[in-house]
Amino acid sequence: MNQEQESYISLINRTSRETIRIKKTGWEEINLPGHTHGQCQIVYTLSGTLHVQIGSTNYFVPEKHIAWIPGCTEHKLCSNNRQTSLVIFYLSLDSDGGDEALKDFSIYHTDSFVAENLKFIASKGTEINREDTPDLYAFALGFFRLLPSISQNMGFLLKTLTIPNDARLHPILAYLQEHLQENLKMPQLAEHFGFSVRNLSRLFNESGIRFSYYVNNLRIMRAIELFADGGKTMQQIAYEVGFTTPNNFNRVFRQITGMSPNAFMKND
Repeated sequence: MNQEQESYISLINRTSRETIRIKKTGWEEINLPGHTHGQCQIVYTLSGTLHVQIGSTNYFVPEKHIAWIPGCTEHKLCSNNRQTSLVIFYLSLDSDGGDEALKDFSIYHTDSFVAENLKFIASKGTEINREDTPDLYAFALGFFRLLPSISQNMGFLLKTLTIPNDARLHPILAYLQEHLQENLKMPQLAEHFGFSVRNLSRLFNESGIRFSYYVNNLRIMRAIELFADGGKTMQQIAYEVGFTTPNNFNRVFRQITGMSPNAFMKND
């Protein structure tokens, strides 16, 4: 973590509970190592996509979606897009009222109503203080409290990828990520890394990873990242992430996200 990042996290931790802090990132690379802060963090992916790692699980947040990160939750943030633009809100939310949605990491879709309210709140500067602007503070806090009930929870959109404890799998999974365009099969993978097919299959199974599902999930996530980068047709993206035909790409995309690529793009 660089000095600027450390300074900002320190500022967040010193922020009053009656202040909502707002940070806007420009078109820049996102790579923030593990950290934690007491405030709830609400990240709006204005442009580009985001990976949020919490513990051994990697969550994928598509463009125009919200990552809800509860306070005191250690997490890492990164993006594979060329450029990413985020709007981030830090605030203190008491979840003692029984609203379980405030306590868990979630991914939400933003419709036009949610997006306009986020933009309105973000337009008010770098912080909203209860003492200085009580009405605006009450509005913003109330909106964020209601966000889980007025936004569609997209947890089903892309299943999370668990990072296995077995270190032998780490270089193998990195290899899959870097060679998505190739015809990835278990026998060739086993030979490349010096395993028998049986032993490699057992290694995946013991880590709770289904090989074909994992590869397809990586391919669809990469496709969504390429959607956000722009400049390529759906067919070009399908081939680039390793599908032999656009029809196969459409079928797998629907299996994983619940919608076709075209519907996803319109929904975005």
